[in-house]
Amino acid sequence: MGKKRRKRKKKNRSTKEQVSNAVKPQRDFTALWLALLSHVLLWLAMPGRDLSWLAWIAMVPIVWLIRSPVPSHKLLRQVWIATLLYWLVMLHFVRLPFWPLWFGWFALAGYLSVYGPLFVSISRTMVHRFRIPTVIAVPIVFTGLEWIRVNFLSGFGLGCVSHSQYKTPAGMQIAEFFGAYGVTFSIMLIASALGVATAVNWRKLKTNLSLPTRLIHLAITVIAFMGVVGFGTQQLSVDAKIRNTAEPHKHLKVALIQSSLDTILKAETLEQVEDAFMVRRDLTHSARLLSQELDLIVWPESALHEYYGDYLSNISPDDTKELRQQHLSMAWQAAIGKPAPFADAVPLLTGSTTIDPQEDKLFNSALLFNETGNVQQRYFKIHLVMFGEYFPVVHSIPVLKEFIKGFRSLNEGTEFISMPVKDVSIAPSICFETTVPHLIRRQINTLEDSGSATDVMVNVTNDGWFFGTSCLDLHLACNTLRAVEMRKPMLVSANTGFSAHIDEFGRHIQVGPRREEATLICDVRVPLPKTTVYRGWGAWLPCIMGWLSLLALALPYAFSFNNSRNATSTA
Repeated sequence: MGKKRRKRKKKNRSTKEQVSNAVKPQRDFTALWLALLSHVLLWLAMPGRDLSWLAWIAMVPIVWLIRSPVPSHKLLRQVWIATLLYWLVMLHFVRLPFWPLWFGWFALAGYLSVYGPLFVSISRTMVHRFRIPTVIAVPIVFTGLEWIRVNFLSGFGLGCVSHSQYKTPAGMQIAEFFGAYGVTFSIMLIASALGVATAVNWRKLKTNLSLPTRLIHLAITVIAFMGVVGFGTQQLSVDAKIRNTAEPHKHLKVALIQSSLDTILKAETLEQVEDAFMVRRDLTHSARLLSQELDLIVWPESALHEYYGDYLSNISPDDTKELRQQHLSMAWQAAIGKPAPFADAVPLLTGSTTIDPQEDKLFNSALLFNETGNVQQRYFKIHLVMFGEYFPVVHSIPVLKEFIKGFRSLNEGTEFISMPVKDVSIAPSICFETTVPHLIRRQINTLEDSGSATDVMVNVTNDGWFFGTSCLDLHLACNTLRAVEMRKPMLVSANTGFSAHIDEFGRHIQVGPRREEATLICDVRVPLPKTTVYRGWGAWLPCIMGWLSLLALALPYAFSFNNSRNATSTA
């Protein structure tokens, strides 16, 4: 009897285990694999890998997820994991300047990773709840969230989808209408249409689309792509005819000096400062030997060390700003080689540090030396890099203040400056200011309103912090899109690269090497003044898309709250 009872219990236990195993849901990683596939394709399309054509199809697997009937809560965590991994890989260079930025790397990637599940969630709300067509909902939400990312707080403009097209001029020209956001919208429109046309029945991706529906969306894909590329090709062909039949409106010959000195966050010795100066001096002398008729020489950001001293006020009665300016003028003479080995003078635009001892202020500056060696114009950087050039609220917290002991935050500039060279007006920017499209737009419009219409944009930057990584490619992409948006040539003088001469259509006339010294002699053709829709109206449409996306995110919660109140009052 005892043996039979034990056998019966064992049999019942095994039966229960079988039932529980049958009821227990199996984990499904379809969303993770599809999200990873999209982000790998996008990563390959971005600057540094430069397979730009992949950007047009990269988001197709994500579109399949958006159309999937699977509840959102089963997808979003997996989408977030894929997005986090993408940004950790994309922004790996953030950790390189100094070790505390390892925390900044994870924090920034964590913040940006939120946009992935937000994009999927809001798009699914529009498609499934509000019955908005996928080809409308997806590009609106993605472009709107990108606008929020670039504008929220201090903004983060690196790594936008539009940057994938920085080496394909025909795909960029629509930026003159809505800025880089217009390129992003076009890419997402084509990806969403293609995603619907190719929707698959695989695992939990269910679809019952008819053949006519698929063909319609395939037609949208082809027409949209041909429209974008066709407009770009037409713009480039018109410019080619003008170049062949007309002389340039204005002309400027510029030498861009690219040093290759990796930047490490530690105090430099006087010998190191002088060695760096001599490297740039020798490159400058080589440029003058290559071209006898230079109108301007451009050095990178911070190329003129504060040791050489651009001071706005006296340090002491014996150490006056006049003495410092004489020291600075002697440095200019050595830099351009006057009076030996060259008899004539050439203006120099260089990055530097400007100090005001009496006001206790420190600026990241760009200085224009005229032919007499005097500082003719100063531009103080307006858009500072958070945690790189300033630490918000840190100096009011004793523990954090001790943590960054020895680091001094920079002061931000307040005024845009136009720098005249010959009959050409130059608008300078410093470092990552060109990653912020609305800042450059405001700069160009402000200068024109003040009567100093810009002919050429110049960016001086020190990307030596990033040791030749893909940050250089991303920065070059930003400079390229700014040239198209403003329809003005862009010159870039960069430490470690990429120095570049970019025309008003985003074409790379010359680009320096990665992490090598170079001298670029640029024959800059200044086009006739031309405005663009984006320059006149700004990103008003992407802004509306951003607010529509936030509204679509909030409405379901508002409806559920209202329904719960009604149910409570009825009870």
